[in-house]
Amino acid sequence: MKFGLIGEKLSHSYSPLIHRLFFNITGIKGEYKLFEIERKNIGEFLQNARMDKFAGLNVTIPYKTDVIPFLDELSPEAEKINAVNTISFNDRVRGYNTDYFGLDCTFNKHRVSVNGRKVLVMGSGGAAKAVVSYLLDKKAKEIYIASRDNAKAGEKFPEVMAISYSDIIEYCPFDIIINTTPVGMHPNTGVSPLTKEQVSGAVFLFDLIYNPSVTKLIEIADSLKISNTNGLYMLVAQAVKAQEIWHAGDYGIEIIDRIISEINKI
Repeated sequence: MKFGLIGEKLSHSYSPLIHRLFFNITGIKGEYKLFEIERKNIGEFLQNARMDKFAGLNVTIPYKTDVIPFLDELSPEAEKINAVNTISFNDRVRGYNTDYFGLDCTFNKHRVSVNGRKVLVMGSGGAAKAVVSYLLDKKAKEIYIASRDNAKAGEKFPEVMAISYSDIIEYCPFDIIINTTPVGMHPNTGVSPLTKEQVSGAVFLFDLIYNPSVTKLIEIADSLKISNTNGLYMLVAQAVKAQEIWHAGDYGIEIIDRIISEINKI
């Protein structure tokens, strides 16, 4: 069975490793490859993938919204979030969003509830859509989105307060901080989207970046003794959920820890 990941720049991706470990643990025979494509070629690529008998694809930044016009239908959560990170090829080409599942697994793993909390989300792209949807569903008290274009972010997310990065300090402190931007991601490491002053006072910081495992932002959180996590658990959880969709099976939450344990041995 053929699977893969489409995106713009994928040299940092752990996805082939994660899915290979999933195949090894479950005994499923499959291959998972990376496909760096240009935005203008998305439709043609999906059409060819269907003809080439792909069972499924994952989608990463910056194409989680761009793929939607080329799909036959969306799952309820993908339609609500308006972002797709998983595609299945059956009789119809269907889009899903398993990022939501990955977020929920991560917060549960760390025993963190967003209910009644003041939350800062950095970034307003496809990953932020899943984050905001999750925060609204789980009854966060106040949600702020920091974006380079806060006017555009405000139009995209009318339910939350959109602010510029320069204005963040005026709204500090936040209970929970979630980074959905690629700032600090391999190979451009050593930079943080926030300063120590902006992070101070948080009780939990979630950086969706997983490569490197310790970003500059997480270093800042560590220096302030703020509980934190990177995006690896979320990445593995959403990958397992994608496999459950493609195989119409339930592999249990324990397989996430097994895959992460194997990754940490490498």
